[in-house]
Amino acid sequence: MKVSVYILALCLIGLFCSCDTLKTTDPNSISVEILGEAQPDSIKVVSYNNSEGISSKHGNPYTFNFSKAINDAFIINVFKDEKTYSKKVFLNGGRLKIQAELLSESLKIDTVIGSEIYTKSIRFFSDLDSLNSHEINDFDVNAFLLNGVEENLNHPFSFEISNHYIDKNKNYKSRLIDLKSILDKQSDTLKAHTLSVHRVLKDLVKTESLDLSAFEFYNREGALAKIDRSHRGDYLLDFWFVQCPPCVRDHKKMVNYLEEFKKNNVELIGISIDTQADKWLSYLQKHNYDWQNYRELGTDNDLVEVMNVWEFPTYILLNNKGEIITKFYSFEDIQNYYSKL
Repeated sequence: MKVSVYILALCLIGLFCSCDTLKTTDPNSISVEILGEAQPDSIKVVSYNNSEGISSKHGNPYTFNFSKAINDAFIINVFKDEKTYSKKVFLNGGRLKIQAELLSESLKIDTVIGSEIYTKSIRFFSDLDSLNSHEINDFDVNAFLLNGVEENLNHPFSFEISNHYIDKNKNYKSRLIDLKSILDKQSDTLKAHTLSVHRVLKDLVKTESLDLSAFEFYNREGALAKIDRSHRGDYLLDFWFVQCPPCVRDHKKMVNYLEEFKKNNVELIGISIDTQADKWLSYLQKHNYDWQNYRELGTDNDLVEVMNVWEFPTYILLNNKGEIITKFYSFEDIQNYYSKL
């Protein structure tokens, strides 16, 4: 009888242990181990998109079994003495193991085992910091960011990278269009994600119109005139002034690019904010810049005011309908744009 009771007890222990093993090895599980002496009162792990949050007060490691596959951004909230320490992490995979340490002012993630996207995100931010610290040019940094978006297109981490790109290029419509063309390949489910940038991006690249016939300028003869709109292609407006060094540098390059503009059916039009007509005209004549050039009247209704142009040079590309195609802020941007056509 004693032997039977003993065997039954062993079976029950084995059954409970098996159940516990099954629970902790759930394929959609995240295990969080807090290292060091400082231990939390409780931990909550929340999935961004599903808003699925699981809390635990017991463990170490604390185990969180989610109802859906792990492929999202997560917030790990650690509660200690009425304080909350949070960390945002990008995760994928299954049966993940996270080791973290509770510091005086923050939660430090030491190790994440089983998540490829987490490893890629750490490497990505390290490489980005390195590029920025070495003052790499904008084109190379943008190429790096766009490549990161494409590599992580099927994970919300792509939106984290996209936010960096948008913040860096929010005034460059042509560059934002490059990002949109990549993100458009995402699934409808991912496009609707909580972290999605699709709506913001759509607003930034939406079509705007400009009626050039509504504005008057001084022409080279000093008379009031409107821009000649007989050209049937696109118009590239160049906002500049004589004492603007980058404007002057761009003009020296632009004069050798006129044939490329002609090939792409683009007419270049200079819009100067110079107030001294003689210096403006002398500059154009000295360098033989014979494309259409006008000078603003210096009123609140000037084109430069209406278009809120405050950075020089600024270039605005319009189609023949007056729709704004994009904006540029350097000649290199213009070259890069037409090299892709």
